[in-house]
Amino acid sequence: MKFKRTHNKIQSEKTKFRRTSKWTKFRKMMKAAQVVDPITGSRLSPTCNLHHKDLNPDHYTDISDKEKFVCLNKTSHDVVHFLWQARGGWRKAVLSLIRILKEMERING
Repeated sequence: MKFKRTHNKIQSEKTKFRRTSKWTKFRKMMKAAQVVDPITGSRLSPTCNLHHKDLNPDHYTDISDKEKFVCLNKTSHDVVHFLWQARGGWRKAVLSLIRILKEMERING
């Protein structure tokens, strides 16, 4: 039978990896290449997150494909994860968000 890692064990492994020089150097290189948060258009903060687009925990330490990562400021990173986990799926959540923003635009000019 295959051993299934617990959420806490996976998070612990991720934290340990993020403390390695391999990750630190990769994050620094990715940040230097990007500069701007693609969601807000604002400058990346010094504490921006290097977001893993591939959420499979078995792939977490694989940094061979730069396309599987994007730098995001903290709030953008939190929003991406929040929408990804939305009840009913991220597409429905994003469409609801667009409707609300359009209504705000209409009201506020």
